[in-house]
Amino acid sequence: MLTTSLSSNQNKIKEDQILLKINRIDKNLQFKMTKEENSNIHFLDLAINRGRKTISISIYRKTTNTDTTIHYISNHPFEQKISAYRYYIQRMLTLPISQIGINKEWTIICAMAKSNGFPQSIIHNLRKRLNLKKQTPISIATMSNQKWVPYTFFGPAVRKITTLFKGTNVKIAFRTTNTIQKQLSKNPHNQQNLSRIYSLKCNTCNKKYVGQTGRDTDTRYKEHIRYIRTNNPQSAYATHILQNRHEYGPKNETLKLLKACNKGTQMNCWETMYMQQLYQREILIAEQQVCELNPLYSCICDTRPPLRNRSTVPDTTTSDTHTPTGKH
Repeated sequence: MLTTSLSSNQNKIKEDQILLKINRIDKNLQFKMTKEENSNIHFLDLAINRGRKTISISIYRKTTNTDTTIHYISNHPFEQKISAYRYYIQRMLTLPISQIGINKEWTIICAMAKSNGFPQSIIHNLRKRLNLKKQTPISIATMSNQKWVPYTFFGPAVRKITTLFKGTNVKIAFRTTNTIQKQLSKNPHNQQNLSRIYSLKCNTCNKKYVGQTGRDTDTRYKEHIRYIRTNNPQSAYATHILQNRHEYGPKNETLKLLKACNKGTQMNCWETMYMQQLYQREILIAEQQVCELNPLYSCICDTRPPLRNRSTVPDTTTSDTHTPTGKH
């Protein structure tokens, strides 16, 4: 859709004649005309009023406008959530509207932010920053040295990594994966067949094993249990259960899905990160220890101390005939 504004001297030519000539240029390109009513006309998001000596401009909103933006508590990058208000405030400060119009627009922006869960302090601080930016032009040399890098936003924990680039010429542009297209394309019947990272818990010491699989998780869980029952230390989880004479439980109590992702380098990185997270919390099984800590993973790992009041660990030195059992 193409929108244009036209001013004409009605003493020399009528606007209907101009519209007729324009529509004769191409039959596939036809224009419609909105005329001025009571010295007012709407053009895009502007309301233009023609007075006797001056023309005044104000912000125009359709009657169907809902004032809905991305909610403050939604799982989106803050830059994307605040972008709508950045545009509204920037437009208010840039357009040559009257002080009365500015006050009216500011009231609407604050009400819109409140209805979408935004604290008023964030909106007021944003206006101050944009006012300051308007008064302080950015040099072209500074902009040319900047390099923008896309980064997938999974949650607030990502900030612990991206803040490392503050003070550098690297700027982070967040992209999201929870788009409407991906939500609609998900097939709930095939969720168990996705490649994913999982954890297995020991029912005796509550420590965990982290693994990855590209097959059905039921199949992978049964393999671990088969290794335990046949006294085959094929996996680190089976080795932990056999050597320590601990107990395992049913799948719904033992197995937890941590992350769904594609097989390859991406899955290996996620698996290593989850292993380091459990290691730093001292709840990773000893048979699966982390040799070297990655500082990037340490930024987003939960380093809270583990619970020390474990009273469920039995004495494994009193019997030589105890064998691993499963509680089903």
